Amino acid sequence: MLTLEEVKAELSIDFTDEKTDARLNRYIKVADAWLKGAISDDYPEDDERAKQLALLIIEDLFDRNANSVKENNTINKLKQDFIMQLQYGGADNGSLQQGN
Repeated sequence: MLTLEEVKAELSIDFTDEKTDARLNRYIKVADAWLKGAISDDYPEDDERAKQLALLIIEDLFDRNANSVKENNTINKLKQDFIMQLQYGGADNGSLQQGN
């Protein structure tokens, strides 16, 4: 799945703070559990769509602790599309390759 460093890079967090790191590690676990519930226990963790979906979930969780919450219908649609692709297509059907 995702590392703390990948999540911090996505969120543009360039500092180390014990509380923030603990919160982000918890969000990584939540995103993993969410994907297991939405797709299956054996969802393709190395699929770039699954990683991007996890990052979107983590970003939503992180932003909800901020003073303002941004709602984006496009992102919500993207999440649903990724879920359906991963549920019905698996890792071999339409998987993105790193570097492409």
